[in-house]
Amino acid sequence: MRIDHLSLEPGPIGGERALAVYRFGDPGARPKVHLQGGLHADEAPGMLVGFALRERLRRLEAEGRIRGEIVLIPVANPIGLDQGLIGGSLGRFEATTGQNFNRAFPEAARSALARDETKPEGDAVAALRRRMAVALDAMVPHTQIAALQRRLLRLAIDADIVVDMHCDSEAVTHVYCHSEQVERAETLGAAVGAEAVLHATLQGGSSFDEACTLPWIELRRRWPELDLPLACFAVTLEWRGMLDTDPDTADADAAALVAWLATQGVVAASTETGRDRSVAATPLAGVEVVHACRPGLFLASAAPGSRVTPGTVLGTLRTLPDGEDLPLRATTAGLLYAREQTRIVRRGAELFFIAGETPIREGLLLSAR
Repeated sequence: MRIDHLSLEPGPIGGERALAVYRFGDPGARPKVHLQGGLHADEAPGMLVGFALRERLRRLEAEGRIRGEIVLIPVANPIGLDQGLIGGSLGRFEATTGQNFNRAFPEAARSALARDETKPEGDAVAALRRRMAVALDAMVPHTQIAALQRRLLRLAIDADIVVDMHCDSEAVTHVYCHSEQVERAETLGAAVGAEAVLHATLQGGSSFDEACTLPWIELRRRWPELDLPLACFAVTLEWRGMLDTDPDTADADAAALVAWLATQGVVAASTETGRDRSVAATPLAGVEVVHACRPGLFLASAAPGSRVTPGTVLGTLRTLPDGEDLPLRATTAGLLYAREQTRIVRRGAELFFIAGETPIREGLLLSAR
């Protein structure tokens, strides 16, 4: 295991920040895998799984069982970790700009094409990976969040596999992926015990996983005759909810992820520690988001993992200040995979998320929340 501490410039006044990056296997070996947790710095489960992965990968490397190259960043957001407000955490949004840390990542393909539009010769995938890396290296970030995003994307832009680990508020494990990569995402979902796999050709918002997959769509448009693959399999993996921080569960999650990496030729390890849960992908556009129609006390009754049908009562909103009880109902059939943890909510708050099979939404499918 090799450890790099990569500085983030510009840093805070009177100090600096750095990413701790753990590297396993031989540099340049394929497949290259990028794993990270804590991009939303108030989400502990992904960081816990990241540290559990570090220990498992350290042992595998000592036994000579790393076949590819693995880049692991258990704590991907030192900026967010530093933020707080009167005892609370502000790890999801950058305090100065209000920007979600997992939105508006740089567009690597567009930057690469602005520098070099010549048709690549030979191994087009390798050549275009190099061009995107050079373009990201040339960027001069002017804010701390831009420095963080450039650094993270630069580490991942030439990867074959990217897993960005998050969690939801209260949820079952679920996965977001590109629609072209559904079958592979279902395999990952089955291995880690996901109960939902949500796919879209465009989620919206330029999240980290899309910043790794969508460049290949852009490059295809530029050179359709090259028949470029979607050369990076990138997902957002949501490990349940904010309070699901049992260390034994995190270690089991890491074991399941290693078992899946074994099926991908990255490590020589048992595939038996995967969870083998059958999961069928559904469109992200088919997710029903149940909102609070008034401010009030959110009284949930349906738990994540529940199957619901139109009319199912999911909970009650006791309005404030008058105390009127309003039922919260599903209008679609599917899996209730996440719900809000906060129990005092504002008008418009997103309370429940139901994965349905029929598209019902258009446009921006990921909110800034």
